[in-house]
Amino acid sequence: MTDTTNTLPRNGNASAEATTERKGFSFADMQLTVGDRLQVECPAGTGMGRAFVRVIGYVDQRSILVTAPLAGKRRIDLVENDVVVVRVFSRENAFAFRASVLRACRLPFHYVHLSFPEIIQGSVIRKATRVRTERPVSVDVEQRGADATPGTILNISASGLLLRTRAAIGDRDSPVRLRFELPLHGVDTRLALDASLRNVVEDPDEDGIGYQYGVDFHELQPSDHMVVKAFVYQTIIEHPRLVI
Repeated sequence: MTDTTNTLPRNGNASAEATTERKGFSFADMQLTVGDRLQVECPAGTGMGRAFVRVIGYVDQRSILVTAPLAGKRRIDLVENDVVVVRVFSRENAFAFRASVLRACRLPFHYVHLSFPEIIQGSVIRKATRVRTERPVSVDVEQRGADATPGTILNISASGLLLRTRAAIGDRDSPVRLRFELPLHGVDTRLALDASLRNVVEDPDEDGIGYQYGVDFHELQPSDHMVVKAFVYQTIIEHPRLVI
């Protein structure tokens, strides 16, 4: 079985706060339970890329049983001997392994037997892991009382983000309110978060105007924290090269 490290963040491209370790793991390390959601990279012959399955169960050293992969509402038909790459996030780790299709079953419902993983690669992820993104954001500066300033989120973690604006919006420690949306499994979730500006760097564009601001979130509501964290984890799994 070939090495799967190229499916996970590379330490050479990550900052000190991104990943702490990349190594081989055991099946038990993934702590998979019935109902867990996994991402499957399907063979090119299916005409589909990445899809999602849920764990039905497993027989140690023999097979993992998962639901038939779905891309949106479309079921992807795998056949015996197809090779897939499986990715999963569990606790503070991102995992990936290769598996072959042992059998695709249609009764009593559509499900798939995957070969038991022989090599599992993973990265230990710190809580402050940042991922690149490019999402529009509206910034309200409380002490200024002016109209909201549009900007772009350049990266985000569970504790803060980096944003870019064309106009100066404040000094260090200025309180701001950020309004933006994050996509989770195809659905945009609106957020309105209180934060503080921590640093500013001039970042001129072709017109000679622009600023980058490091922003720390204030204490987030549990629901907001879960949305931000879920977006970061989803990005780690689906787009590992965006980890910084």
